[in-house]
Amino acid sequence: PEAHDGADEGLSAGRHHDDGVRRDEGDPPAVPAAARPEAHRAAAAGWDPLGIDQDVGCQALDEITPSGETYRDVLQLKETFVFLAMRTYLRSLEDRRPAKLEQKRALPRETLMEFFDACNTKLELPETAAFLLEKFQATKERDKRGQFIANMQRDLLEVLGYERDHGCRMLERVQQDFPDDKELQMRMRGWFQKAQGTMMMLEQKVIAAQMQEEMESNPEMAKAREQVAEMTPKEQGELIERMGKKVSVLQGLPVEARREHLSKLMDEDRLEYLKAQILAFSVMQQQAQ
Repeated sequence: PEAHDGADEGLSAGRHHDDGVRRDEGDPPAVPAAARPEAHRAAAAGWDPLGIDQDVGCQALDEITPSGETYRDVLQLKETFVFLAMRTYLRSLEDRRPAKLEQKRALPRETLMEFFDACNTKLELPETAAFLLEKFQATKERDKRGQFIANMQRDLLEVLGYERDHGCRMLERVQQDFPDDKELQMRMRGWFQKAQGTMMMLEQKVIAAQMQEEMESNPEMAKAREQVAEMTPKEQGELIERMGKKVSVLQGLPVEARREHLSKLMDEDRLEYLKAQILAFSVMQQQAQ
């Protein structure tokens, strides 16, 4: 999937935006190119009896924005439709799963394209996000969390008929095997960015939940909040710049290790950390909106 400038991808024919860029939370999901055949088949069942051209109808849906209350119900129905198209696409791949896995042949260009599309589509589904978040929250070691996304991708290689380890080796050869195929390499970068973006989003949610719990249970937090409230925006920015990396590193530690480290700090240093933690949590909340 190509990385574009962030414009919303559409249902209408000809609009293509399968990238790794995360849309705003308020935006309805969009149909990936790979899932568009299922979307158009569903559209045909709905638009044709109404005497409306499919492309015209889909274009009208594309132009509905999440702002305002006028089309809220329509947006909810559109979201349901889009997710149905995604699930139908992935189910169609499962239905075509080969009985025997390939362990020698290289992945053809068409299979690589399908693989990138399937991975991105899978990561867009709400049930995938819920599954991954549960796994991330249950896994204390941060360096092991990414393996859940990697395993999902490896499973999809086998859905497409390629043994997972062999498929991974072939993915490592894409630039070597297709040195002049700019479209394929762009789609691969989009696939990587999508996985990386999903990983970062989930990490933020896990860290935010940890920070929220700690802030609610820490008796020193009230004093830190008072001091943050008295700081100017410039002072807050300087504190985040000075302490942001330390907060990120400490939040990556297991809970007990983090508490032990904080207990060894001087009162003033611990208070500085708590103030930076409050500001970092505020930033995360804004990014999640």
